Amino acid sequence: MPSAAVTAGTGRTTGIWGRQWAVAIVAVAAVVVASAQPYWNGPPIRSDGYGYHAWTYAILKGDLNFDGLRNETYAFHETRPGYWWNVYPPGVALIQLPVMAPLVGRGDRFGTPTIAENVACVVLSALAVISTAALLFYTCRSAGVSPLAANVAVLAIVFGTGLFHYATYDCSYSHCWTALGLTALLALAARSRNRGGRISPAALFLLAAWLMLVRNTNIFALGVMGGSYLVFAPRQLGVSVQTAFRNTAWLAAGTLVGIGIQLALNSFAHGRFTVSSYEGELFYWDRPMQWSVLTSLPEHGLVTYYPVAVLLAVVPFTVRRLWPAAIAFVLLLAVYTTLYGYWNMWNLGASFGHRGFVDVLPLGAPLFALALDQLPKWPRRAVIVATLVCVYVTVNLMAGYWRGTLPFHQITPDMYRDHLIGKGQVLLKAINHL
Repeated sequence: MPSAAVTAGTGRTTGIWGRQWAVAIVAVAAVVVASAQPYWNGPPIRSDGYGYHAWTYAILKGDLNFDGLRNETYAFHETRPGYWWNVYPPGVALIQLPVMAPLVGRGDRFGTPTIAENVACVVLSALAVISTAALLFYTCRSAGVSPLAANVAVLAIVFGTGLFHYATYDCSYSHCWTALGLTALLALAARSRNRGGRISPAALFLLAAWLMLVRNTNIFALGVMGGSYLVFAPRQLGVSVQTAFRNTAWLAAGTLVGIGIQLALNSFAHGRFTVSSYEGELFYWDRPMQWSVLTSLPEHGLVTYYPVAVLLAVVPFTVRRLWPAAIAFVLLLAVYTTLYGYWNMWNLGASFGHRGFVDVLPLGAPLFALALDQLPKWPRRAVIVATLVCVYVTVNLMAGYWRGTLPFHQITPDMYRDHLIGKGQVLLKAINHL
């Protein structure tokens, strides 16, 4: 849950769903891209995505030995003779299982994604990003934000943070699902404003447990969200201390259950207690790379590919009453920056932008929208223009990534510049051909 300041708007809830043109744009774009798939990089379920999806087969056959399921990929390693383990958690497969289960191949084809499974992956991810956009719009409007600010915030998140890319091109990864789950928590907190702070315990418990099984690093997002809610909700939302504690306790309980399930799976696979599902040295404590995580051009740093992240972090500080929640959001970004900076593969491998932040950047949308509404006329217009420019940068780079003109690694300054203003520029070429 967010800090209470996120949902402490002006109380305007009339016509919450009106004028949501940004959600319509997201829906149309998601449907068009899902249908046309204007890129080619193998089937949708590939690379890390296969690791997440492989749990579908393990669950259906009732055997957690992943032997025979593409053992040559990074996802699997042998933890004891003849027993292969999957380093990725099962949350994505769990949410997709009702759709995927009847689509898997039979006999010799079992374990290899069918055409139907790949199509389902594309469709489900498109629905996930559309749902995320709708929930973000609902959260912003419930906080009393104007339709314009809510729509700008939705566009900034979906097209400016890599979320659209990871719901389309790399749709089999976990990022769009984490974004959906965390946004659902935001929406639950926003909805509770008119319910005396009451939130369904089952919803909090199940969402938290599932999010831990989607991506284990979600423990940090859940911790910061729950902690900020517990501290600020009684004063900012008028929620009783008892209600705030109860909601946070259910969120914590779900988180702990998710952690317990993951630890049990890891320990079962290794035959001993172990915290991580990965093998080898995971962190290089003597090689801090936090600055590169944020700014690297050759290895897709956060700010160079998702510059709107700067606005999401800075703009809320223009409104004094948003400072507590803004500090919590920046603290969350700092936690992930620190974590990834020490990780053995600090850039998280080949990806579009630093994908480690795609999951949590949506949490800044309501704060950004609230601040945008409070700005004077001309500063507000300047921020909106800056937001559109940032979205342009990300979408243009994404188009180059899809076309293969922007490589996975070692992007040079010339490549970067050309994709924005030079010969490699994509969007203006498309417009000129209309």
